[in-house]
Amino acid sequence: MSAPVTAGTAASPPNPAPPRTLNVASERARTPGSFTGHHFNSAGAALLANGTVEAVIDHLRAESLSGGYEAAKHAAPALEAVYARTAELLGAGLEEVALVESATAGWQRAVSALRLRPGDRVLAARSSYVSSALHLLSVERDHGVLVELLPNGPDGAVDLEALEAALRAGPAALVTAAHVPTSSGLVEPAAAIGALAGAHGVPFLLDATQSLGQLPVDMGAIGCDLLIGTGRKFLRGPRGTGLLAVRRPLLDRLAPEAPDVRGARWTAERSWELVPDAKRFELWEAAHALRLGLGAALTDLATLGVDTVAQHLATLAASLRERLAALPGVHVTDPPAAGGAIVTFVVDGMDASEVQRQLDYRRVHLIAVPAGHGRWDMDHRGLTKVVRASVHVYNDEDDLDALVEAVREIVCLKGRDTASAAGQRETGDTRRGNAEPEVDPAPPTPSPATPPVQHTSHHCHDAIVVGLGVHGSAALRHLAARGLDVLGLEQYGLHHDLGSSHGATRMIRRAYPHPDWDALVDTAYRAWTELEGASKTQLLDITGGLYAAPKDRPDPLRGPGCRQVDGEEAARIFPGLQLPPGFTAVHDPRAGIIDAQETLRAQLTLAERSGAHLHDHAPVFGWEPDGDEVVVRTGKAVLRTRRLVLCTGPWTAAHVPALAPHLTVTRIVNAYFAADPAGPLGPSGLGSFSVDLPQGLLYGFPAADGRGLKAGLDSGPPWDPQAPRPEATDEELALLAEAVAQVLPGAGPVTESLTCLYTMTADRRFIVGEVPGVPQVVVASACSGHGFKFGPAIGEALADLVCGIARPDLDFLSPARLFPGGTP
Repeated sequence: MSAPVTAGTAASPPNPAPPRTLNVASERARTPGSFTGHHFNSAGAALLANGTVEAVIDHLRAESLSGGYEAAKHAAPALEAVYARTAELLGAGLEEVALVESATAGWQRAVSALRLRPGDRVLAARSSYVSSALHLLSVERDHGVLVELLPNGPDGAVDLEALEAALRAGPAALVTAAHVPTSSGLVEPAAAIGALAGAHGVPFLLDATQSLGQLPVDMGAIGCDLLIGTGRKFLRGPRGTGLLAVRRPLLDRLAPEAPDVRGARWTAERSWELVPDAKRFELWEAAHALRLGLGAALTDLATLGVDTVAQHLATLAASLRERLAALPGVHVTDPPAAGGAIVTFVVDGMDASEVQRQLDYRRVHLIAVPAGHGRWDMDHRGLTKVVRASVHVYNDEDDLDALVEAVREIVCLKGRDTASAAGQRETGDTRRGNAEPEVDPAPPTPSPATPPVQHTSHHCHDAIVVGLGVHGSAALRHLAARGLDVLGLEQYGLHHDLGSSHGATRMIRRAYPHPDWDALVDTAYRAWTELEGASKTQLLDITGGLYAAPKDRPDPLRGPGCRQVDGEEAARIFPGLQLPPGFTAVHDPRAGIIDAQETLRAQLTLAERSGAHLHDHAPVFGWEPDGDEVVVRTGKAVLRTRRLVLCTGPWTAAHVPALAPHLTVTRIVNAYFAADPAGPLGPSGLGSFSVDLPQGLLYGFPAADGRGLKAGLDSGPPWDPQAPRPEATDEELALLAEAVAQVLPGAGPVTESLTCLYTMTADRRFIVGEVPGVPQVVVASACSGHGFKFGPAIGEALADLVCGIARPDLDFLSPARLFPGGTP
């Protein structure tokens, strides 16, 4: 039988003081990453606190100013203090701890130092991590060591009776277990394992990688002789830091297989001696900045108190486990002996990686763990992959709400998919191009005529931004950065795929048919450079671009730095693109590809860091001016604001009816085609492109992201944005494939497709400016299929207009141009 979960933690004093209550708000305030989404990946790499980051940067700065050796000498007392904090955390002696590069590095050095011989028995728990297991299996294959897997008890933890029987069966060289595995919330009965191993004189190696920082871990109380851990998980230290502890008297008997100048002294030509402490396992070359960051994280943990942290994490995880288990179609996969901060689950009919991807779109960040990271555990339980959520001190009930509701939404959408597919099978009609095609499951926009019960807020915001696609999120970011009290409202979940800003990539180019665009194009490029710097994320990939059309096109593209090329030169620039006879192209060397998904994440993250508030699933049912302010009615409240910014894309006509006669919403189809990224349709032979063909304007990008060549036609049928949107039909995909084959002969078949909505004006120019007759309301819409590239620049322009700063450079996009007779 297995011991209770509590047996895995350190022994407590007879009458311990109750843990203090954790101040989550304070922890979030010193953890900037907590404002960028809902983070549940502490079991992978926790968010760093400000002090940890500053410790790392300060030392790197010192190295840049005085040199690495000099900075290390100056930091020597602080570096030595890291050992003291580590020893205190582990209940070990100062001389028994070493700092290493990772838990795996510590494991390999410790196990190698045991000098296991043929026939030696290693008793390993099924909770062992992949890297540990692989090392043991390698030693078994190469050196004849016998690795015996310990069975689990009914609670999923090591069966202690089986362990004792194995110890009695004959001499063993090592007992090892993971305190907490990577694949579940199990907490092994570490102290009970240590007691049995100690009674038989067998060294016990505890992998505390997932327990340090979330559970009390005292080597003496547990009875382990060797311990490994990492800094990046629940300790909240930097990546590239790890811990190894070896208790005496075992330490005195172990020698590393490959001594280093850090851990040994070369005493004569053919002799050396090891240093007397655990530093014999270290390397002289070390990242001192990272170690100082680890020291800062250990200091934070000591200040909070391990017991206080453990209580907070266990309470949150228990609540999360219970709430997820209550969702239909969701199964918590943690064994009965689970505890601590990790919760694992699966969703019926969905791969765990797909669940992770969909949660990531909803700004809920966690990880999918495959069986290959824990074969001994997951294969035994019949699991191929699980979703793993792990909480920390910066998580609270609001985070749990976000995760649970996001999973509920994913399950509901999956259920609708399944029901629709079943309905198709019953009718025997599974064609894409039938009269009543299968549609993407999308919750309908509530009707403005029947809003739910609302409460009235007496607070007046400086600005409210409605619609958080590329333009809305950019406006929100710039308004918040200027110190305004700004609220962002999104009718669906963030990063939804029902409008015009979703998908992986967009095009950026300077080639436009009219000089009116040149200044805005320059502004856009500068805005992207600024956004990349602020977000520390690469968002643009400059590939160059070719934009081709028949020679007699009446409005050829042109632009700063662009030049016209004939078909022969175009073939040299992009060997993968084959232009029809009689075509010329404009070459734009500064054209490229935008990472659309990362752009939205970056802008929303920066907005929240600057103090913006975001409400998703918050449809707006109407607005009306009230003096100098605007009243905004959502599904839950009546809000007030001094300025209203409408970035509502295909739904603009519903929010500004006067614009409806001037707007046409169309449904556009894109598809990915099989292509070798190393061939002519990859980045070496193709960049961003468009070709004006009889089928329509074909545009696309090279095969660079593992999904193939992306292409689309810049036209489609009119569409009601309130209506369900079906998948691309066979006819639509055939037309697109025909156009692709005409100019991209190396492309293979369609591998996947997607649809989006364009909001068009007759002149294909945007609408950016004040709503005529209502100066306190600003609109940005009708981007006519080419607006994403201007997103950061338009967002800044909207912030200027809200703040009363004129933007005459945007007069050619003003809504007023649509009403030559004055206010509608």
